[in-house]
Amino acid sequence: MTKTVYFNEYNLLMGSGGISYLPFVSGILSANAKKIPLLKKNFKFKPFIFVPDKSENLINNYYDEKPDICVFSISMWNERLSLKVAKKIKKKWNPIIIFGGPSCPHNPTEYFKKHDFIDIAVRAEGEDAFNEILLKILKKESYDDIPNVSYRNKENKCVINLTKANFSKDLDMYPSPYLTGEYDYLFKNKKKHNYQIIVETNRGCPFLCTYCYWGKGGTTTRYRFHSIERVFAEIDWMAKKKIEYVFNADSNFGMHRREIEIAKKLVDSKIKTGYPKKFRTCWGKNTSEQIFKIASLLNQHDLEKGVTLARQTNSKEALVNVKRDNIKLEAYSDLEKNFNKLQIPVYAEMILGLPGETNDSWVDGLCDLVDNSVNNQIFVYQAEIYPNTELNEKAYRKKFGIKSTLIKLNEIHCSPREQRWLEEFQEIVTETSSMSKDDWASRNTFSVILMLMHSFKLGFYFINYFMNELKIPSKDFLGGIGKFANLKTTPFIYKTIIQEVSQWTQNILSGQGRGIFHKKYSDVYLDIEEYIFVNISKNYPLFYDELELIIKKIIGGKAFKANKDILSDIKKYQLLRMPNVNEQDKTLNFKYNIPEYMFHCAGSNPKKLKKKINQVSSVNCKSYENNYIQFVKEKIIWARKSDRIKNDIDYDINELEKIKKEKINLENTQTEKKPKLFDKLNKFEKFSAIDIKNNRRL
Repeated sequence: MTKTVYFNEYNLLMGSGGISYLPFVSGILSANAKKIPLLKKNFKFKPFIFVPDKSENLINNYYDEKPDICVFSISMWNERLSLKVAKKIKKKWNPIIIFGGPSCPHNPTEYFKKHDFIDIAVRAEGEDAFNEILLKILKKESYDDIPNVSYRNKENKCVINLTKANFSKDLDMYPSPYLTGEYDYLFKNKKKHNYQIIVETNRGCPFLCTYCYWGKGGTTTRYRFHSIERVFAEIDWMAKKKIEYVFNADSNFGMHRREIEIAKKLVDSKIKTGYPKKFRTCWGKNTSEQIFKIASLLNQHDLEKGVTLARQTNSKEALVNVKRDNIKLEAYSDLEKNFNKLQIPVYAEMILGLPGETNDSWVDGLCDLVDNSVNNQIFVYQAEIYPNTELNEKAYRKKFGIKSTLIKLNEIHCSPREQRWLEEFQEIVTETSSMSKDDWASRNTFSVILMLMHSFKLGFYFINYFMNELKIPSKDFLGGIGKFANLKTTPFIYKTIIQEVSQWTQNILSGQGRGIFHKKYSDVYLDIEEYIFVNISKNYPLFYDELELIIKKIIGGKAFKANKDILSDIKKYQLLRMPNVNEQDKTLNFKYNIPEYMFHCAGSNPKKLKKKINQVSSVNCKSYENNYIQFVKEKIIWARKSDRIKNDIDYDINELEKIKKEKINLENTQTEKKPKLFDKLNKFEKFSAIDIKNNRRL
């Protein structure tokens, strides 16, 4: 008798349009099982259940046909919902319940005691284990000889097979769910859809970062690859199905030579079909020149919002403690310099709360990024503790004095769950032996100030001037805002930034989530710095009047007086570049060559600041007519990583056009004096047909 299998993989919803990822894990398991004739004949695989909803609605999917086997892929965003659904299903129909995914404990002994409805748990990759489980069910045999599988025996005890699976080096043995048609039923009779997809071209990660599941948790430190032919076929599938957004699940994209061919194929597909529109990936930690070539090509064709440099920390001690000391930070520096020369947006990710990080090392590390790569975006994240990682082990926690707080999971840029849905949670580090809870709280304030002033550009041009002309490092400027802001003289800045971040921090310590939901501003959760930026945008003149008072205290009255006219011009320039919900093009007059100076100050050919009467206009500004939801979506969420928050001005556009023309002239000039930077890029920008035959895996 045919047995019925249901896959459950509840994904996130992004925005009011109900955008969701297709259930990647479910699709892989289904496609892989169907390749075995015996399984395809004896098991009926039902449509995937992946759009989150209240448990009662999800269970309605099961009334179509009685479930025999129910599979759940769990992560932190769906664990509690999955547990609730599984419990109800077990009580009503008593199917075999199988759990897997990154949040499923590798040692599920206590998990089984707490959740007595779970029958089987699979750790790490699940394709082979799942097929073996189905075969055992058919034969009515024990699961005890299946590697990477734990199960509940007849005595209600958890039996764990500690044997590690010998995964095949050839990933093509696992069929592509896209190419086998696992999702085709979802596209029938649909002219437009809201699906995004996840793809992988390889598996494995050579790094063992203690906070990450990829290396140790995933038990796949060695790389294994899908063939280039399969990857290309999946890209063709994306184009055919008109998939706009693709997330690449490779751990270190760009570290292998063949990935330039994949990038070319993506570009070729977008040129010919318009799809995919965006390709989001996790960039490699080393081999900067290779990544530079690939990222430059993707950026040229607007496939990538910006290039992520996952620094995480600049502290040598913290790098050793989290086992990232074998990752070359100089590779990041080389990339930053090259991308800056080509005006390609770069953003660095930093994690607050890693063991070994101190109050001083955190501030110094952040400000070092600003001082040496001022054009780059900086994102600060809280250190999260995931199941099955070294950071979650008792011995590791004890060694580094790690204390954590369980908080509500308000997923940034995702839709709030309706009240009837279960809340999910995440665990973040709020104290270590090298950083007290008070230090952690104060570093939150400093980090938000830095992101507002630098990444959101609220004080970006002051930072440039202070560093280059007055030799005042960003640390002094950013620290001075926290030091001198007060209720008496600068109430707007104090209430909007200092007080807001302090309250947000206390909310986190009491278990509230990181994301902030404000229905007037957005239909998704916002980061604290995004929320504050919108509030400041309502009154830029007051903000800059108060910032001027703080600057006077930072640099001293004498220096302030000597630089008064220049600072006045910079203030005016800041106002010109900052967007608001009802923005209009405007023209301002300057006493100094501020636009020229600011455009070139971080480049290889900086200009001297000098008196020069000039006029500058903002261009292409859009009035959102008090529609904050659209303003936030376009000017913050969509624009941040691509560094397009600030208003465009005619000077910058003209200069960029000159650079473009110069580049074209260099390309057409047959001399040996071409800049190496352009030479490297040109080799990868011009191509026609992609030659698969000459591809080499490594």
